[in-house]
Amino acid sequence: MKKRTRPVFGGAEIITSLIYLCALSAGLMYVLCRDYAFVCTVIMTALSFGMYMIFYTLRRKKGFSLLAFVVILLIEYAVSSVLGNSFGSPSFYDFVFNASEFFDPALAGMTILICSLIIAFPVCYFTAYLPRPSFLLLPAFVPLILAARLVGRLPLGLLVFLAVGYLLAVLGIARPEFPAENAYVDDKKARFERLAALGAAGIVAAALLIVIPRDDYTPMVRYLENITKRPSPYGRGMLSDFTDSARPNTGNNTFPDDVLFMVYTQFPRNVSRWSFDVYKGKDGWTYSSDFSKGYDNWERSRSRLNINKLIADLKKGAEEGKLEKYSNELNSLDDIPESFYNTPAKMTIRILDGSATSVVMHPSGTVGVTVSSVDKQPVTYRNEKDEIFTAARVLPRNAAYVLDYNISEPNTQFLEMLEHVDFRNLIDDAVKDGVIESAVRDEFAYESEDAELYYMAGLDSSLTDEIKALAGEITAGLSNDYEKALAIERWFGEAGFEYDLSFVPERAEADYFLFDSKRGICTDFATASTLLLRAAGIPARYTSGFVLKEDSVDEYGRYIVKAEQAHAYSTAFIEGFGWLEIDGTKYVPISDLGDRIVVTLGIFIAAAVVLATVVIIFRRQLAGLIFAAAYRMRGRNGKIRAVYLKTRKLACRIAETDPRSTAAEEVRDIISRTLSLDVEAAEITDAANELFYGSGSPDADVKRLYRDYKAILKMKRSRRK
Repeated sequence: MKKRTRPVFGGAEIITSLIYLCALSAGLMYVLCRDYAFVCTVIMTALSFGMYMIFYTLRRKKGFSLLAFVVILLIEYAVSSVLGNSFGSPSFYDFVFNASEFFDPALAGMTILICSLIIAFPVCYFTAYLPRPSFLLLPAFVPLILAARLVGRLPLGLLVFLAVGYLLAVLGIARPEFPAENAYVDDKKARFERLAALGAAGIVAAALLIVIPRDDYTPMVRYLENITKRPSPYGRGMLSDFTDSARPNTGNNTFPDDVLFMVYTQFPRNVSRWSFDVYKGKDGWTYSSDFSKGYDNWERSRSRLNINKLIADLKKGAEEGKLEKYSNELNSLDDIPESFYNTPAKMTIRILDGSATSVVMHPSGTVGVTVSSVDKQPVTYRNEKDEIFTAARVLPRNAAYVLDYNISEPNTQFLEMLEHVDFRNLIDDAVKDGVIESAVRDEFAYESEDAELYYMAGLDSSLTDEIKALAGEITAGLSNDYEKALAIERWFGEAGFEYDLSFVPERAEADYFLFDSKRGICTDFATASTLLLRAAGIPARYTSGFVLKEDSVDEYGRYIVKAEQAHAYSTAFIEGFGWLEIDGTKYVPISDLGDRIVVTLGIFIAAAVVLATVVIIFRRQLAGLIFAAAYRMRGRNGKIRAVYLKTRKLACRIAETDPRSTAAEEVRDIISRTLSLDVEAAEITDAANELFYGSGSPDADVKRLYRDYKAILKMKRSRRK
């Protein structure tokens, strides 16, 4: 018996392996490093290829290779310690597994280090140690799994790059070569190593599925970001912006079930966190520095902007014989109960997820903030977009605060009056007649002037001709801004739009949502309604916050708010009222996700049944295709061996004998006797004998042998043997 020997590997094609490593690096960095993906991809490709070459150099010394792997891992851990973050730190954990919005160079560097090692070793192992093309798919699953978890999907171009890299690596893979004097090798140890590697990979994959957390912990710091203080040249406290963008809908709309904060109030309203005024198309919304600076001591001025009290004072002045020019209209207004404007409503908010944030969530019309979880009250700041916040890191973790806010709804009688009465002239005359104080007039005048400036700043290229034309159609014939705003809000329900969390848009632009898909989530509706309001001549901004749902009230009457209650809507300025919330989702139907899941599941089951039926019916044809594909990838001796074993299997099926006890001469006799293919049978069995028992290098035409096998197979099927 000839001694079994291990195969010798001629070596993988280095360039194809480099391209494959680059493709894997691009997929990972796209998911983990976002805006810095290109730079990080270049760095990771260079680093992973360097590690690959270390393992490739040691390919004939597996012990040294394993030692190199351990040493590199220890070096990476040491580097991470120097950077101040270990691989087990919460920040690194969040950066890799929770798709956090921040980018940290140190964390990105650690990610590149560990991912380069994770990728380089298996790629080298399955190209130079135990070449198995199918196993190269395992590293490729890493970016695919992370993409499915964190960003929804990889771009098509990146997927193509991954596929091309994989194919090139397969084509350039090192092939096992056996010594000529011992060609018929059944290396059980190598087979065991391959199975062990596959089993280990399966165990690791299963462990990762269990260990890698789902993104079900979303602290408030993910929603409410801290700010930094800037000095004010005017001697007042002033804070800069605390967030820079609101991203558009990309279809990845799954929300964790953790409780973020609690609200107690008898008058539920949406609570806002921030607003945006500059639309960037596919990049979503960002801010303008002209309206983002916050000032302290804002409570007193905001308390004067009480529209209900203003209307009541104007009517009272008319009843006393003042404001004669407007007396008829003012006296015809319904009385406003004093309770509607004399005492502000209260709302208590308590953070529950352990976050420390500087953003003060609040309902519209907020006139005061009292932090109940601290001894010393922090200074709060408010900007012209109605964002309220404190200095950085002032509020403690799980802070609680009480908000005072005015409850008001648009007074339609007063707004109809303003169709032919100038609001600013009215309040100027009210000051002259002693009906209201000049400070009250000034606050309402400032708010109107600021809204005009805000409107002018919003007239940019984001308002396309199509959006302007659509806004004109929706608001045609309407006489005041309040009616126009409500018409835009109702239009989404009348035009057949649908709220659908599972919908993945082809493009993120507002035009695609308005004129093509008509399907999306609150961010799509908020963007569209904000642009339509601006196109209709109404100052509007994109606002993000949380909605209080009746079904989220606990047994103590508190609203328990989760991440799924995050909401976006428009805020429009209405002269004679103030800023009004416009929610484009209010009138649209919600897509029944359950039915869609059932339908999708049914489609998959039906497809699986059809596929299984096709496989059963055409199993022989499919087996032939698989054999043909595998045959072309084998070496010369491997092709001779494979075609002989397939022929022997056919012959033994005809004769109903055991292939393990059937010699080559018996195979020839069965084929010749039953199928009358003497020449074909002789060529195949002679080549096999020469391979197994002769020189080990038969001079046979492998293409002709394959044609001989197909002829035998065809004859067997024709005779139904």
